[in-house]
Amino acid sequence: MQFLDILNDIYDRTGQSQSTSVPAEVSRRIKRYVNRWNRKVLSSAGMEPLRRVIITKASVANQPTYGVALNSILYMTETATQREIYKRTLGWYRNNFPDPSQWTGTSKWYVPLGQARIHTRPSAAAQLFIVSTAVADAGTVKIEAIRSNGYRVSLSKALTGTTPVSLDTTITDVIDIDDIRLSTAQTGDVTVTQGSGGTELSKIPIGQTYPRFLRFALAPTPSAVITYTIDGIADIPDLINDYDEPFPNPDFHDILVDGGVYEEWQTRGRGADARALRAEVELRIRRLRMSLMELPDVSVEDSARTFDESIVLPIA
Repeated sequence: MQFLDILNDIYDRTGQSQSTSVPAEVSRRIKRYVNRWNRKVLSSAGMEPLRRVIITKASVANQPTYGVALNSILYMTETATQREIYKRTLGWYRNNFPDPSQWTGTSKWYVPLGQARIHTRPSAAAQLFIVSTAVADAGTVKIEAIRSNGYRVSLSKALTGTTPVSLDTTITDVIDIDDIRLSTAQTGDVTVTQGSGGTELSKIPIGQTYPRFLRFALAPTPSAVITYTIDGIADIPDLINDYDEPFPNPDFHDILVDGGVYEEWQTRGRGADARALRAEVELRIRRLRMSLMELPDVSVEDSARTFDESIVLPIA
């Protein structure tokens, strides 16, 4: 079902006339309900198979940290040499690689560093520039940055289309970025760079107002360009356009219809009807989860243990 089909079904079931346009406040409210339930379903435990994606990411020589537009990483492999890149903790990384630039070579591990607005930190204190891929884009970019002296600075500048423009010519010592946002969604991709035409630090895709990246470090720091394959969990996009579709299992799209009707009945004071419908929604969610059930993963490191190593002797 497309977004418009879901909305029309909810309008019909809640008594909204289709012969005339649905009031703007009602349409806005029900669209919000549908997206709320879409997120509830996809963020529930056991729904990860509905959000799995496979992407590739190339390393850069002597660059330790990277970013990908994912919610989480499940596996990382180097397909050219048939190796898995194993996950390690931030504490382990700081203990073993206090200065990542001093340890370069072929990476064996990756370390999640959390969600961020940028995929790459500035390689040195720098001036920030913004640019769009669309000539007519003129929205305002606002950035919360960290300077080399440790102080925060708020920067704001309007885009000038495809011509790079400095956020502030007097601020040339930015070492990190805490937040990036657009005043309104643009028709092109908006990029933040280190210097004019320099290294890309972040990108806001068409139609979005915020960038979102999962940052990670490779250890040791790559000494050459290597392409990695990443199995991950994607972010949950909101349904916006009439032709947008929710999660890729149409047999259960009725969950979003019932969820929207439930919320609207709650708003209108039909508590008893809403509670009965909520029970049906929860049952459908459980059935969707059961249809996705998988065997638990077994770590390669665990499966490599010998029989003798797996025996735990009783304490005497």
